[in-house]
Amino acid sequence: MNFSTNTFLSTLEKHLSIIADDFVNDMADDAHIIARRLTGELDNEKALAYMNEIGTLAEMCTNMKHDCKALESAFDGMFRREHGSGKEAATGLDAMRIITEISNDINKIAPHISWLFEDEECNIIQNTYNSSFINERTTFEIPAK
Repeated sequence: MNFSTNTFLSTLEKHLSIIADDFVNDMADDAHIIARRLTGELDNEKALAYMNEIGTLAEMCTNMKHDCKALESAFDGMFRREHGSGKEAATGLDAMRIITEISNDINKIAPHISWLFEDEECNIIQNTYNSSFINERTTFEIPAK
């Protein structure tokens, strides 16, 4: 079985996109609840507090989307820089080393999603790695007579 860089990167991209989208949807729901409170508020101080809360939620969404993209780019950049653009250019051992290096720098790369590496119950990276091995197919050609 060969490790597929393309499978790893595309699967990781899908997972990170889902994480970012789910987070934004959750924060949008929260912002909607706060906005309903804001529309009925007559006290300026309370209204300002609601607006600040909505702004904080928006900033959290921006950070999450940025960090998901930054993590994706970090993996892509490291694989491409060290192993070129071939879809099976890296071995499983190479991939584990890259995952470890990125894990060590996660608080610099994407601090808002460091839980992907720090939470023992989160197995997204490990499952992505495990599912990136493909069976090597060998084709035989029958020579022409």
